[in-house]
Amino acid sequence: MTELPAADRFGEGRDDNPYWNESVWFSFSIPQRRLHGMIQYYFRPNMGMLNGGPVMWDPSGTSQWDCLYYNWSHLQAMPAGAQKFAMTARNSLSVEVLEPLTRYRIGYDHDDFRMDLVWEAVGPIHELRTGDPGQQSTAKFHLEQPGRMTGTVHRHGERYPIDCFSMRDTSYGARDYESLACGGYFWGIADGTAFHALCMGEGRTAKCVGGFLWRDGELGSLVDGGREVLEYGRFGPTEVVFDGTDQLGRTVHATGIIDPGLVFTGYTDHTVVWSLAEWDVAGVTHWGDNQEFSPAERFRRVARGEIVLGA
Repeated sequence: MTELPAADRFGEGRDDNPYWNESVWFSFSIPQRRLHGMIQYYFRPNMGMLNGGPVMWDPSGTSQWDCLYYNWSHLQAMPAGAQKFAMTARNSLSVEVLEPLTRYRIGYDHDDFRMDLVWEAVGPIHELRTGDPGQQSTAKFHLEQPGRMTGTVHRHGERYPIDCFSMRDTSYGARDYESLACGGYFWGIADGTAFHALCMGEGRTAKCVGGFLWRDGELGSLVDGGREVLEYGRFGPTEVVFDGTDQLGRTVHATGIIDPGLVFTGYTDHTVVWSLAEWDVAGVTHWGDNQEFSPAERFRRVARGEIVLGA
């Protein structure tokens, strides 16, 4: 069997740090139903541990205990012989490489919740290089890639057909979240075009520290830009504007409407409000998401009304 390319394998140069992390994430959605979801998992190979699984939600429930489905399982043993994209977890999540760097099959069957999905690339891979010390402490290598997710999800007798734009990412390196600040990780995809950005900042404005613009068949890393929050909801932004410039001198101006989203506390030391996002870029709708992250203690103070967003 031909060896998989590096981005489809566990990372090179792993040391003995117990917090060495190998992560994988795929998104899926049914935008017309405001339904959003993810498949995310990460290995801690030096601990022999695997965390993660599928999550699905819509506005009817945005907590882990009342969303449509949640089995982001902690404390699973790393399966014997598992590879980054070739494994079956204890909670039944399975992943398989169909075509290196291009197509992946995702399966799941537990709690009367089933998934049979295929992710396929629609654009090139981009390696995220931020230069931000806090972000660098969470990943030695990190990539994103725009794609399309197709297939079906079944939940308690209801069938959900999936055919949507989807971003994926994967990373490796020692993850030390104690240095993580506040910010947003967001993206949007339309036919033949996509953007992604990581913006860091606690207030209404946040500086872009990395991302990409894919347009007219060319991919360029973002070198400048920022996000402004125009309106807040209870836990995070509901309307934002983003402006960025890539290394080719091209610009992107995107306005985003952000759903309330899932309050995700799977990481314990920080909280993410994970939301479906509808972006307008030069009159073209781009579907994507917004992952608004914050240290857990700060988020608790926001939830208790001790910190007022945008004040």
